[in-house]
Amino acid sequence: MDKAYDLVIVGAGPAGSTAAYVAARLGLRVLIIDRFRFPRMKPCGGGLTQKSSLLLRNLGIDLSSVIKYECRRVAVINNAGSFVLTDNEPIISVVSRNEFDNYLLTSALEEGADYVIDRITSFNVGNDHVNVVGVGNTYIGKYVIAADGANSIIAKRLGNDIRKYNAIAYMTISHGNYDDLCMIDMTRIKWGYSWVFPRGGNEYDVGIGSILWSNYRTQLIKYVSEVGLNAGVVLGHPIPIRPRKILTSKRIVLTGDAGGFADPTTGEGIFYAMYTGTLAVLALRRSSNPSEFSRNYLRLIEPVIKNLSLAYYLSLSVYGIDHLAMGRLGISAFSMPNTRGLIRRIMSGKTWYSQVPLSLLRFSITKGPREVLKRILNGEF
Repeated sequence: MDKAYDLVIVGAGPAGSTAAYVAARLGLRVLIIDRFRFPRMKPCGGGLTQKSSLLLRNLGIDLSSVIKYECRRVAVINNAGSFVLTDNEPIISVVSRNEFDNYLLTSALEEGADYVIDRITSFNVGNDHVNVVGVGNTYIGKYVIAADGANSIIAKRLGNDIRKYNAIAYMTISHGNYDDLCMIDMTRIKWGYSWVFPRGGNEYDVGIGSILWSNYRTQLIKYVSEVGLNAGVVLGHPIPIRPRKILTSKRIVLTGDAGGFADPTTGEGIFYAMYTGTLAVLALRRSSNPSEFSRNYLRLIEPVIKNLSLAYYLSLSVYGIDHLAMGRLGISAFSMPNTRGLIRRIMSGKTWYSQVPLSLLRFSITKGPREVLKRILNGEF
């Protein structure tokens, strides 16, 4: 390909399409490359948190046409019981990933971005450009944003071990008649949870995921049957739960799942994909050379890395101490209104995980052991 672009984006999922949309609106010549023709099926729970919807609204993207269901009640179930989160605003907005991703890509194309279907195999970095090599052609860009998912070929070729720090999830679109709330159930699997998200029209996104890597297809099908639904095709996908060791190189940055940006506590990846994609373009806009691009991007994503690092250790507490240990004694931090309110604020984007450990530690150090000791003294154990 003779045409040179200001920016080549590999991957047309939420990270890549959002980056392309922002870059095109800023007047950059943008090319998006993806190995699939859109719309395409993407295994995912399809739950958008409030902060995801807010981010897109601030970018000028109206999601109303692709929202299939809005959950204002979310039930969290663990060994200690059931705890319901409620809000006047949708806590989780459920989308179909094939429709949602296609909508984001279309929004980018309407802003002037170009799009080709090809599978990228390698890249070569020159003094003033990058050659992105695909099966069908070679594409030239001054800079590259890698948004090619958890199995990113670019992340791997930069020297990352893409098999490290991955959770695994399986999902299926099921049919039947179930509750109208979004359900997150930690009792069905160790170190993870199952979910049921309504999509309207007696259709539900049902899945199961864990930080323990295994094949959960059979377990998912059994779970779908137990909740009274009929399973469809089961699809699996990895979820990175730690940012990659190498996130930038000369003229290249990693975003979204390619960069390992997903919440290890909730499994949420869509927000972090769109957010890091946007930050990558803003970093490029502020840069006059490749070194500055890399520095600016690392500076902008530093709070994200710190936030997800805290979330990783928090996930060990949520699924280990709170659920597996204290939950069996009928005790959970989820029983505290302050904790539930904090979770809502995190999902809405009003606060980061830096506020969470203090809440959980206060509960674990004071009330938790005190209640356990009292029960032991009363002869309950």
